[in-house]
Amino acid sequence: MSQTKPLPTTVQRWAEQRTGPVVLARDASHDWHRSRVWELAGEGGARWYVKASPSAKFFARETRAYRHVVPTLGHSRAPQLLDSRAKDLALLLTVAPGAPAPGLGLSSAAWRAVHAQAGMLCARLHEAGELDRGDRAEAEGFLGAAADGAEKYLGRAGDRLTGGEQQLVRDYAAQLRRVGPVPLGYIHGDNQLLH
Repeated sequence: MSQTKPLPTTVQRWAEQRTGPVVLARDASHDWHRSRVWELAGEGGARWYVKASPSAKFFARETRAYRHVVPTLGHSRAPQLLDSRAKDLALLLTVAPGAPAPGLGLSSAAWRAVHAQAGMLCARLHEAGELDRGDRAEAEGFLGAAADGAEKYLGRAGDRLTGGEQQLVRDYAAQLRRVGPVPLGYIHGDNQLLH
């Protein structure tokens, strides 16, 4: 587990301009060195999250997504952006209703329903509308970037893959370079189960 990251005082003061007094700020970061997320509790039990993006690029991408794409998911299906602060790469978000599925002890049928709902929400993201110029340029380069990254991931896999499995990955990477134009849409860049 990573070390607890305290919420910077300047960020808390900024958040309090929108939320009112914060009585508790708890590190809610994922176990990843660049994750910086805090759960804020206000008087009367109100809760919010502050997320500090790892880079200006991610901050711009997430801010744009929360402003223009997330609302297409429908009310209460995702956190809503209350404010953003470029100086600290910080986003102030509402708390989405519900609880993380991994901690609920769900049956196989319930897990299928969770995955079906996640798939439906991802489909809504894909159909959220035309990409702006910057998003379009990034999306058009994605297949090439994925192909270029294959060797990096093969290096990380090391001897866990056989020679045949490594060649299969290289063959698929080569196919990505030849796919040609594909329909473009928004995607969720971190769609995974949380522990």
